[in-house]
Amino acid sequence: MLRKNKTLAMVLAALIGIGMMSAGAVSVFGTEEGLVESQETPITRAAEKVGPAVPRVEVTKSFSARSPYDLFDDPFFRYFFGEPPRREEREVESLGSGFVINWQGEKYVLTNQHVVEGAKEIRLVFKEGMTYRAKEIGSDEMIDVAVLEFTGDKSTENIPTVSLGDPESTPIGSWVVAIGNPEGFENTVTAGVLSARNRSIPKPNSEGSYQNLLQTDAAINPGNSGGPLVNMKGNVIGMNTAIIRRNQQGVPITGLNFAVSIDSVKQVLSDLVSEGEVTRAWLGVWFQEVTPEMGEKFGLENGNGVLISEIIEDSPAAAAGLKAGDVIVKLDGTEITGSSQFQQEIMYREVGEKVDLTIIRNQQKQTVTVTLGERDEEPEQVSAQKDTITDEEFGLTLAENSLELKEKYDLITETGLVVTKTQPFGPGGKLREGDVLLQAGKSNMSLYSLKTVEDWQEITSNMKQGDTLLVRIIRETGYRWITLQR
Repeated sequence: MLRKNKTLAMVLAALIGIGMMSAGAVSVFGTEEGLVESQETPITRAAEKVGPAVPRVEVTKSFSARSPYDLFDDPFFRYFFGEPPRREEREVESLGSGFVINWQGEKYVLTNQHVVEGAKEIRLVFKEGMTYRAKEIGSDEMIDVAVLEFTGDKSTENIPTVSLGDPESTPIGSWVVAIGNPEGFENTVTAGVLSARNRSIPKPNSEGSYQNLLQTDAAINPGNSGGPLVNMKGNVIGMNTAIIRRNQQGVPITGLNFAVSIDSVKQVLSDLVSEGEVTRAWLGVWFQEVTPEMGEKFGLENGNGVLISEIIEDSPAAAAGLKAGDVIVKLDGTEITGSSQFQQEIMYREVGEKVDLTIIRNQQKQTVTVTLGERDEEPEQVSAQKDTITDEEFGLTLAENSLELKEKYDLITETGLVVTKTQPFGPGGKLREGDVLLQAGKSNMSLYSLKTVEDWQEITSNMKQGDTLLVRIIRETGYRWITLQR
């Protein structure tokens, strides 16, 4: 009986609770006005906090219209035909985005360098319709950032500013918001997640790559360039700069959007405001990631580090005695986990600063002290057809380098063995036609130079099925290491 009464009481209590909730629905969920207010989310709060500080960047540039006489616009034809007609100059308009910061008590606008490059006139149009004139006072092409200064007599007192956040403390997978002016649609807000950090992608002009990028699937479109990527605390963690719409095979893809990490911007901001440009430290090496197979060959304990593929002549690295094949595992005691991190560690040091590099050479650990130089323009990596050989085991045809091959493949060297043919799915499938093989061996302690086809035969003659060969190559203008398994 007691159990039956207890059960009945529980049922009655539940029914009473449901009735109270039904009768008091307004008090629980709020009025209709309260319901609208309840739709506020971290995304809406972030957009409301940052949006007013995001102007549309309108840029006027000069454009030279091409002339049908351009074919004759060179010294040879000028000698015979005289000066060609001048190209017609006309102005074009372009759009981008930006965001206002407070830096050392002054307000500036940050945007992409490519948005304002070559600008004759810059206008900043804010959400409320306020319009200001501006000028570029500094830019850095390497990370694609520019600093704009307000000009004219208009007061900037009421212009809001953004807060700069910490990308490293924003978890991967957390929500982020991109704000900008895609195709001129001002203050457009899109949301997605932070997909990854420390990404690297080639620059559109194929001259180098962007480093330390944040990847997001928040929609970014033309006109978003220079706008902020914002976390749910309402802090700017990146500057929207690049999108990938197709892969190398031309297949459409979505959700691959990239922003310059605000950490990279902070590193150069003081130089850009005070000097207008960035002075970077320089080591003078070409380097690459270490694959697991390479890690074993070079005697690495945990596989971390960067592998030097070439030393640039007359560089700080050359002066310190670093060599191709050295693996840098630590910088001033900080473990090197990858090439992007290593590049960041070097280029934001002071010119003339001494750094201790812990390296692995011939599977032995040692420390080399290097005095960093000033980074200028990165120099190129430089260093009748002769005999050829077809190695069926590796699926390769190799030819001794020559002037003819150098011209045919646009090579930067006249030595080594040139790959003239590969079997795509053979053991040598990692190589491409036009690659130049410089050295090879079963480990970095047994590397031999490759100058003749006989060198290749001697190195590979005693290899068994499953053996791995470490090879140093030149591909296009870069040096790198690869492993080939027989």
